[in-house]
Amino acid sequence: MKLLVLGGTNFFGMKAVQQLLDSGHDVTIATRGNKPNPFEGKAMHITLDARDASHEGWAEVTEQTWDAVFDNICYTADDARIIMDKFKDSIDHLYFTSSMAVYSGDIDGYTEVDFDPLNYHIDPNIEVNYGEGKRQVEQVLFNEAPFKLTAFRFPIVLDLDDYTERLHFYVEKVMNDEVVYFTDPEIKVNYVKGTKAAESIVWAIENQKEGIYNISSRNAITVETFIAWLEEMTGKQVKVEYTNDRSHESPFSTVHDQYLRSDKIEAEGFELNNLEDWLKPLIQDIAQEG
Repeated sequence: MKLLVLGGTNFFGMKAVQQLLDSGHDVTIATRGNKPNPFEGKAMHITLDARDASHEGWAEVTEQTWDAVFDNICYTADDARIIMDKFKDSIDHLYFTSSMAVYSGDIDGYTEVDFDPLNYHIDPNIEVNYGEGKRQVEQVLFNEAPFKLTAFRFPIVLDLDDYTERLHFYVEKVMNDEVVYFTDPEIKVNYVKGTKAAESIVWAIENQKEGIYNISSRNAITVETFIAWLEEMTGKQVKVEYTNDRSHESPFSTVHDQYLRSDKIEAEGFELNNLEDWLKPLIQDIAQEG
């Protein structure tokens, strides 16, 4: 397949590009060019600011035809409208990264139907944070796009090369005997490994899957269990305090259960993994790396 990836030089987007190349696909990445092409000699690179409709890079992008496009950098309704305009006559299928952040409320595990972009109304007066931006992206694309769509709703994505270092934050706190803060030990959460997120993207593209997919680990755990895993894999006692003081918020802190149910993608043949199987070794790797 001839594929265009918008983004693809960071974290799980880069992992997805590598997996696509390993599978023999013809991949071109389009980025602003702030980083060198990590796939030099393997994937073509187009310099493009995809959030600027007048950027000169669009000429090179739109003069070609693509079997599919994967957009890992679509954050707002305006971004979505640019994508629709540029590809309205030239692609059959757009795959794009969404987020668990589209969901809201205290629910015992979010399923795909808990946010319906077809029935979501964009309030022009609302503050557009990350979650609202992703809701608007989905609303615009699923209501207006002239091509097929696949949305990947990921929770927090973790791996050794996570540039945001969210899990590293906790491991470093523990190793330095510093306090970590959460709101409630019984709150349930789950995550997805970076390599597994990339695998799901490749799986969907190669199987031409259409629609909305949650992708997470198979199970969720309580904050209390996460703390126990930190202690087990670092060999140190965790100094933890539970508080509603928002000044002590940390990367995994949440005021209620916040996890995905990913039964749909697993029922269609994509193999999920259990949180314990990869998160505990990852904690250990980060601790040893530090």
